[in-house]
Amino acid sequence: MIATTVSLLLYPALGWSDRPSLLLSQRSRLHRRDDDIFSPRRSRRRDSPLRSSSSSSEIHAATGRDDRHRHRTRHPHEELWSYVIENYSPDAYVGPHVELAIRSTSDEGGTGIVASCDVPPHTEVMRLPLGVVGMIDASSILDSYDEGGEDGRDDVLTLLKGTWDGGGVGCGGIDGGKRLAILAGVVAHLQLTRYADTTADASIGGGGSTSYALEQSRRHSLFLDAMPLLPRRQYDDVDVDDRRRHRHPFPTHYLYWTDDEIDNLLRGTIGQTRAREVRAGIGLVVREWSSSFLAEHRDIGDDTSRRTRVLDAMISSFAAVLSRSFGDAAGRDSSGKGRMLVPLVDMLNHDDEEPNVRWMWHVGGDEDAIEGGRRGDIVVTTLCEVKRGEELLKSYGWRPSWDIASSYGFVPRLKSQRWECSAIPLFPAEIDFAPDQITNHRITLDLSLESNYGPLVKAVLESAEAVDEVYVIEKRDDAIDEDETIENVKSERPEQLERLQLVSLFRPPPMSTAEEYPFLRRQPCVVVGTKIQSSPSRDNDLYHRDAIESILPAFRAAASAISQLRDQQNRSGTANTSQIVTSQMAVAARDSGWNAPARRLIMEGIIDRVKNLVDDGTNAKAWLAKQNDATGMADDSEEHRRFRADMARDLREAELKVLRALEKELLNGKM
Repeated sequence: MIATTVSLLLYPALGWSDRPSLLLSQRSRLHRRDDDIFSPRRSRRRDSPLRSSSSSSEIHAATGRDDRHRHRTRHPHEELWSYVIENYSPDAYVGPHVELAIRSTSDEGGTGIVASCDVPPHTEVMRLPLGVVGMIDASSILDSYDEGGEDGRDDVLTLLKGTWDGGGVGCGGIDGGKRLAILAGVVAHLQLTRYADTTADASIGGGGSTSYALEQSRRHSLFLDAMPLLPRRQYDDVDVDDRRRHRHPFPTHYLYWTDDEIDNLLRGTIGQTRAREVRAGIGLVVREWSSSFLAEHRDIGDDTSRRTRVLDAMISSFAAVLSRSFGDAAGRDSSGKGRMLVPLVDMLNHDDEEPNVRWMWHVGGDEDAIEGGRRGDIVVTTLCEVKRGEELLKSYGWRPSWDIASSYGFVPRLKSQRWECSAIPLFPAEIDFAPDQITNHRITLDLSLESNYGPLVKAVLESAEAVDEVYVIEKRDDAIDEDETIENVKSERPEQLERLQLVSLFRPPPMSTAEEYPFLRRQPCVVVGTKIQSSPSRDNDLYHRDAIESILPAFRAAASAISQLRDQQNRSGTANTSQIVTSQMAVAARDSGWNAPARRLIMEGIIDRVKNLVDDGTNAKAWLAKQNDATGMADDSEEHRRFRADMARDLREAELKVLRALEKELLNGKM
């Protein structure tokens, strides 16, 4: 079993030891890297994880208990695939057109589903009734849990049920983040229960005791075994070739990165900001829930090993739920409670450019049945002809690379073209109030300080929202006389890019304040998206132009704010961001007369951003080389780090591709 040495921020957050932990991977598609990530090739995609297991291939129908004296020789995904087909037919349908493919993780992409013959378009290849196939969702398990039942109180399920019903601090209200967190908690609890049930030195179940969690872990045993969440006992008598085939994939999810890797490999990218958000948010939830998990699983080893296993299970469950679960659109009822894990369907890998299948949730169109709790079916249908041997690929929905990486632990490969995002600073790091004067004493305003840029960002958002409101009214009352091609381009833009988004990137403080404020500063940036291509072409000029047009109102407002600050400085000798007149910025945001200063501001931001990304990339390479030259690193750890470095480089290059395309469009001067 391969382990990775990780110093996670969650250990000190919990007040636990900083010592390395055996943190295993989530599903991720990894390929060996070409020199240019934008060269035409098949996309990097998510896959189901590979792992060996101590479980027996014989599942006892009566109890779900494993035979502890035998070990499974088939891959867990093969076991799950065969079991669903053999035991759930005819309710569950897996067509003869498809078969499971278990491949080498690092070289061939791991588990996937391939066509066993030529499959025509619009062919139903899977129909899985959610109430039959062993779906795991928080609502079903928690709704059936009776705290005062004969099985007794379960500290973890009591905690999760209370949070599900509206209590708890870590997850906020009833929203997608809360549903994801609770499902992760449920999976971690079942995994820990199963671990105790299947290890020789555990006491749970050894004397025939039963509990609700134990019953659920046995009922979902095959599906749980297909998720590589906990370390299992390694058998010395497993065939070497078989062990190689079951080799665990590399842990690429941000939850498995070290703090140094986040700071050095991702430095300056939106991915770094996103990684910090994910790790910090999950860390708060784990810290809040840890005492209940430790109390409930007090029989798993001594204090040290128990804490390690509990933390491993909780973190790994979050990684698995982030990368494998279906969102609210596939919910089990109309109230949107349906964050869920579905066997077999989650083995479909991702391709956003050329998917050849889609899945839909069917409940027969009966809203009463939905509200009554009917779960319906997940149906997978081909979109086009799929040739024999080709993999079935679905789109997980458009998301920028930095966002996909935060959930799935991979960066999509660019085969032809796709929408991608970068960030452009909304304001320069410093405003020079005497740009045309040669003086010995420069008068500047430091906009890397939140106290300075905070009021400006708020005013820009208000101005941009005012422009959007006017645009919607005009579009509703009067048809906008606009070039038809541009309008078609706008209709293709992902919905997320139709609204202004701001992110705060972390960057070093100015040298003048570095000693007083040694922590990293934040800089507000506008997220901008356009289509990028695998090879140079002018086919996407309209997309680039539209991307710039979409952020111009924000930069017009920013240019107005800078002009107001300079006027203040000239009149009174001081500039106060709290005295900015928002109404003037709102007028400027709509006024094309502000286009020239807005474009200059965009260009300056692009140049600054490109320089920082390139410089940070160079520093990342130097840091990586230094780490690789260090002695004492295990081979597998070095390999893990190399794949993480490739992932970080992919994120950096994707952002640079967007910025350089927009810079070229601005230089062409056609707007």
